[in-house]
Amino acid sequence: MSIILSNELSNVAAQTTLDLQGLIASMRTSGMSDSAIKATLMSDLTSGGRLFGNYRNGVKNTVKSGIGRAGNIASEGRFFSAGVNEFRWVTASSKPCPDCERRHGETGTMEYWRTAGKPRSGFSVCQSSCQCQLIPVGYNGENLDKPLVRGEKKAFKGTPDARLNKILSKANVSPKKALDDMMVFAKHNTPESVMFELAEEYGIKGADAHHFVNYARDLPEDLERYLKTTPSRLGGFDHYMEKWTRGVEVEGRDSAAMTFWDFEDVRDYTQAELIVSLREHGHNIKSLDDFRKSKHKLYRSGATQHGYNSFFMNKEQAISYQRRFGVDSVSKYEVYGYDIIPTRSGAGEVVVRSDAILSKTIIDIGL
Repeated sequence: MSIILSNELSNVAAQTTLDLQGLIASMRTSGMSDSAIKATLMSDLTSGGRLFGNYRNGVKNTVKSGIGRAGNIASEGRFFSAGVNEFRWVTASSKPCPDCERRHGETGTMEYWRTAGKPRSGFSVCQSSCQCQLIPVGYNGENLDKPLVRGEKKAFKGTPDARLNKILSKANVSPKKALDDMMVFAKHNTPESVMFELAEEYGIKGADAHHFVNYARDLPEDLERYLKTTPSRLGGFDHYMEKWTRGVEVEGRDSAAMTFWDFEDVRDYTQAELIVSLREHGHNIKSLDDFRKSKHKLYRSGATQHGYNSFFMNKEQAISYQRRFGVDSVSKYEVYGYDIIPTRSGAGEVVVRSDAILSKTIIDIGL
């Protein structure tokens, strides 16, 4: 089963890679710059556009299908152990697809069904969304003359989390279904982005989605998991960055940036620290993932240079710098959080590559 799921997920990733390569080639042919292409792709990623939206849906549907197939395999094992040889196709939907509707009530051995196509095997119009079942021929627990439509489910008793109960009550599906589906995704280590996609599909967005996903993953909402362990390379990062912030050594800045990009724990730790500081100053940042996918305003005195440049997250800091050093302008820039490298200098300074800048606006500071 794990091999099948792995292959299907690999196929989804491979198709997305081909689509991505084709899209980039098309944009370059049309004359778009690399920075514009990057901005377009980041917009598609954050908005769940055609390219990355299809990838997320592919992963989500593969996981859902795998869970259903795993349940069917377990049932088959129990049936074989009990000596069951004949199975009847039962269509479990009030509006079945034409392929499944024709099969309702048909009987055969498991070998026959493997050849003809089992539920969720992909033979039918509904493919992996199929809800049909193969049950022992001797089973008489339901009226199987017509497609089986599930009856009323037991009332949802809620969770120990009062906020989550309120969130689930506003979902566009039953609270139990929303929670059960998300818990299954969490159990199978589904990527966080796909879990947020599921939450949005059920009408749960923003901070509510963040709370929902974190509850399912049993994670704190805070940034504790990124800050509880100091990265072993953080000392090296600080050593290099101090050469820039104190001595304006370009080599030190670039070496710190290299450390930042080479080591994920350094990225997570330094950006989580920055988020804590920004929250203290009134910024509404829900998570590290939210910070990286969102656009942020940065401020700089003077023009940018090729390569890495220093910016401030706070406009007043940039204006203060301008007055102190006599630089003739302050500009506002927009970048994705993913590209922001904190300096940990205590002065609110961050570093960003010039090709990561999305937009620039000159600010009239009235001097």
